[in-house]
Amino acid sequence: MIAFATEETVLKAVYAIATIQRDFGNRSDRKLARLKYTVDRHGLAWFKEEIERRIGFALEKPRPYTFTDRKDYYGWQKNEEGLWYYTPFVENGRILDDEKVALKTALLEVAKTGKANFRFTGNQNVILSDIAAKNKASIDKILQKYKIIEHTEAASAIRKNSIACVAFNTCPLALAEGQRYLPTLISKIEPLLNKYKLDNEEIIIRMTGCPNGCGRPYIAEIGFVGTAYGHYNLYLGGDHEGMRLNKVYRENLDEAAILAELDSVFAIFKKDRKQQEAK
Repeated sequence: MIAFATEETVLKAVYAIATIQRDFGNRSDRKLARLKYTVDRHGLAWFKEEIERRIGFALEKPRPYTFTDRKDYYGWQKNEEGLWYYTPFVENGRILDDEKVALKTALLEVAKTGKANFRFTGNQNVILSDIAAKNKASIDKILQKYKIIEHTEAASAIRKNSIACVAFNTCPLALAEGQRYLPTLISKIEPLLNKYKLDNEEIIIRMTGCPNGCGRPYIAEIGFVGTAYGHYNLYLGGDHEGMRLNKVYRENLDEAAILAELDSVFAIFKKDRKQQEAK
C-alpha cells in the first residue's frame, strides 16, 4: 500500500531514519558518525527498504522538483493560515549574549510568553514560528527591545548566507578555526564586495575546520577547508542552488592570500558575469 504524505506518515519516516542511524550508524568514530556514511556503507536501496520495513508502507515515488534557492527568509513572514514567523540572524548558529546583541536573553523572553514555537533551519538559524496575529505585536516588542530586528537587518547579504562548523576548540578533527574565525574574515571580505558594488549579492559561503566538511563547503559558491592553523584551501564553482560541487581553486592560503584571490575573483565576476547570472 502506498501512503501519501501526511503529518503522521512524515513523522513516522523521520523516526525510522533516526532509529536506523541509531542502530546501524558508527557513532563511536566521529569521522564516520554522520548518516551519509551509513547510507554509503549499506547502499541506498537497503536504506530505502529498511525505512519502509520500519514504517510499514511503501514510500511514494519521487516527484519532480527544482530547487531555486537555499537561503533563509529573515524578518517577518506570514503563511497561508495567517500565522506569523520571524527569523532572526543567528551567526553560525551560536545563540548567545555578547557586546553586539542579547540574542539569548531575547529568545528566552519570547519563550516565556508561550506565544511562539521554535524551529531550527538547515542554515543554523532559528525561526520564531506559529505566532497568532494578535500576538505579533508583543513578540515584535521583545525583538525591538533587544535590538534583534536591528541586528538582523544590519547583517550583510554575504554574512546572512554564511555557515561555519564549530572546528576549534571543541572538535578534535579540526585543523583550523571555523565559526570563531569566519565572522572576522567576512568583515574583511565585505569591503571587497563594496569595492565592486557586489554588496547585495547573496553569495553562499561556507567554512569548515577540516576536510570532513561539516560546514558543507563543497556545495558553496565560496568554500574554505582548513588545512592548518590559519590556512585554508579555497574552493570555487559551486552553484547558487547547491546542486553542483565546487573544485579546489587555490591551496593552503593564509588570510592575506585569501583576500587577494577573492579580490581578483570579484573583479572578474563583476566584469564578465552573464545577464541574470547569480554566481
